[in-house]
Amino acid sequence: MVKVAFIVEGDVEKIVVEKCFIEKNWLEKYNITPIKPVINAGGGGNLCPKNIEQYIEQVETLNPDIIIILTDLECDPCIEKTKERLGSCDKCHFIIARKSFEAWFLADDDLLSILTKNATLHYNHPENTPSMPFDTLKDLMISGSGRGPGDKVQLAKKVSKLGFDVEKASTHTNCQSAKYFVDKIKSIGQNS
Repeated sequence: MVKVAFIVEGDVEKIVVEKCFIEKNWLEKYNITPIKPVINAGGGGNLCPKNIEQYIEQVETLNPDIIIILTDLECDPCIEKTKERLGSCDKCHFIIARKSFEAWFLADDDLLSILTKNATLHYNHPENTPSMPFDTLKDLMISGSGRGPGDKVQLAKKVSKLGFDVEKASTHTNCQSAKYFVDKIKSIGQNS
């Protein structure tokens, strides 16, 4: 088993990693032992070279084999620019959700149908929404069910309870960052 620690951008990622990937034993099926706690940087601005070292040092005390840093692309022009912003680390693997992590929720058709009360809804371009993916999902929920998601933390808790499935999101033809994440998890587990 490969010991993997997570450093995440914010509360949404922390909730989903803990509730959907760790508590549901999803990582173990790929030969990965997750190390707790999940380190929360508390927002995208905190994952920059001057701050990221402290999070890496904090997680290194837990003796991981691999460190996964999960963040959003947001307004960076490309993934390479985000990687440059984050710096480097020998044990680190960077997973960058295109636009934002909430795009992965839009890519899970089963979850989306529950949230919007529309069994046939398929969102074609979850990583290329007109506004941020959270706002798009909020609009879809309001128009479909008459209720919004609350704030991002409430949404993360809700999708965790409703069974968000990153593997389903990874099969969406237009959600390459979720696919990259799942492929990276499989690769890490196979190389143990």
